[in-house]
This record gives sequence, C-alpha cells and structure tokens, in this order.
Amino acid sequence: MLLAALRDLQWRRHRFIVAVLGAALVFAMGLLMSGLSNAFVVEVDRTLDQTGGDHWVAPAGAAGPFSAGVAIPLDAMPDDLAARAGVRRADPLLFSRAVGEVNGTVLDVNLFGVVPGGLGSPRPSHGRGPDGAGEILVASSVGDIGDEVTIFGTVFEVVGTVEHASLIGGTPSVFVPLDGAQQLVANGLDVASMIVTDGQPADLPPGLRAFDRADVQEDLARPLRNATRSIDFVRVLLWMVAALIVGSVVYLSALERTRDFAVFKASGVRTSAIGLGLTLQAVAIALTASVVGAVLAVVIAPAFPLDVVISRSSLLLLPLVAIVSGALASLVGLRRVATVQPAAAFGGP
Repeated sequence: MLLAALRDLQWRRHRFIVAVLGAALVFAMGLLMSGLSNAFVVEVDRTLDQTGGDHWVAPAGAAGPFSAGVAIPLDAMPDDLAARAGVRRADPLLFSRAVGEVNGTVLDVNLFGVVPGGLGSPRPSHGRGPDGAGEILVASSVGDIGDEVTIFGTVFEVVGTVEHASLIGGTPSVFVPLDGAQQLVANGLDVASMIVTDGQPADLPPGLRAFDRADVQEDLARPLRNATRSIDFVRVLLWMVAALIVGSVVYLSALERTRDFAVFKASGVRTSAIGLGLTLQAVAIALTASVVGAVLAVVIAPAFPLDVVISRSSLLLLPLVAIVSGALASLVGLRRVATVQPAAAFGGP
C-alpha cells in the first residue's frame, strides 16, 4: 500500500507539485510571522545587552524604567550609589520617544540620553560615540556618519552608527549625551528615567526599586503584546490554510481512486492499510512543502521592512507542524476510503 501511494504521487505529480508550492508559500508566511514576533523579543535583548548593565533603578511605583513618564531627579539621588555594596558602576539614562528628520525623511526614534562611555551608551559599530554637544550616535538604518539629524528643532551630527539598535517594533534608537537629551525632553532639568547599574544595589533609598532583566523585558514587551498575539493568531490560521490545501488534494485523489480502493478491498487489503497510504501521501506533501517553505522564508526575510528573526527552534518545529497538518488533512480522504464497498470493483465504468 505504501508503494502504491508513492506511485500515485508520481502519477499525479503535476497536481502534487502545485499543492506543494501552495502549501510551501503558506508555511513560509507562517515562519515569517513567527520571525516577526520573535524579532520583538530579540530587539529588547539586544538593547539591554547594549546598555552594559544588569539592573535598572527607577521609582518603585513605576511599571518599569522604560514606562512613559518615569523621571528621577538626579540631585535627589545618593552620591554613593555607585559605591554601594553589589554595585560596580552606575550611570543615569534618560529615555524618551521622539521624532527626527534625516535627509528630508521624518521618522520616529527612541531617544537615549547617556553618559558618554558609560552604561547605556552602546559600543559603535562604526565611528565613535557622542561625547559633546551636537553629536549623535544612531542606528545604522537611520543614516551614515556625517549626516545631520534634527530632533525637536535641534541639529545633531552623526558621529557613529550601531547595528541592530531598535525597540518597540523596529523603531530605531539614537543616542545623545545626557545633558543634550535633558535639554530636548526635560527643559534642561537634571533628571533621568533610570540609573543603570552593573550589579544589584543594596539598601536603596525609599521610593526607588532595582528592576532586574526580566522586569525590564516585560516593561518593553508590554506595548507590543496585542500585536504579538495578533501575529501568533495569524500564524495559526496559516497552518490551518496549509492543512486545507493538502487536504483538498488528498480528497481529490481519494475521489479519483475509488475504483482502486474497491479493488484493494476486494483482494483482501484492510481499510486501515489503504488509509495509511493516503496518510503517507498527505504527510509527504506537507513535509516537502515545509522544506520548500523554510527556504522561501529565509530568502524572503531580508526583504521585509521590519527585522525578521527566524529562530532555529521555529525551523525545527515546522516539520512537526507539517506532519500534524498532513495527518489531519488525510482525515477527509480516510472518510472516503471507509465508505468504499468492495463490490464497486466489479461495477461498470
């Protein structure tokens, strides 16, 4: 029966090739959706890695250090925070959403006010970090060294670029000296959104809390939670569409092979064995489509306007999804097999 199923795939190869390509495109879109959702998590991890710290001090009542409206008066901060037990270094960081203009293009950016060379200031991929007024370090997607970036009417010169610097759904990040950011978003007040520390500070003053990495990840992921859920829901729908494509082809094959099934049954072949052959066909189509779909997704991903990070686990999971989809899709054909009577083998054309 298994050999007969494979021979039938060969006989109807044109139809099965079309089915494989259709299901492969759907699988590829599912992988791309998975990669898009995963990119939201990856960009958060990259940003936290770029800060160089492992704890972020902010007001205790805040949802997180990157939440809107979080501000710490730096003149009220203890002078010995960096010298406290468990802390190797501590630097203030001011975070805000902003709108910039580069080469006539207006774009939203994540604005970081950092201490030059301190925690929160990422290592440039090209050029150097900002260390004076009017200088800015930007994500490589924003511009090149020497470009001018206008933020809230203030012109900055790009002195360095950083690869993969983005947050909140691919919004690029830019970095300016802390005092420059304070002039832009805090009217010159000596405030920060958080204190980035290398090490967990002990005995913080009342009203302050040290957020760990998990807390900050949750804080940054929250604005995109509904978008992530929507993407995951679309991905499940795509898996269902792929199963329907495979199921429709298997069902058409079962309709055309009704006489074959009757002959098999009349010669003593069990219904389960015939059904196993159909299941093999469906799984073979789905597995082949998953391999082609994985290749398509990897090829298409760089063309997306947002970063698409297809994880290795998603690539490994796809064949399993394909097997399950193929097995479920074969059920429509199995029902047809079960209703075929052996006497149909001796009927007319």
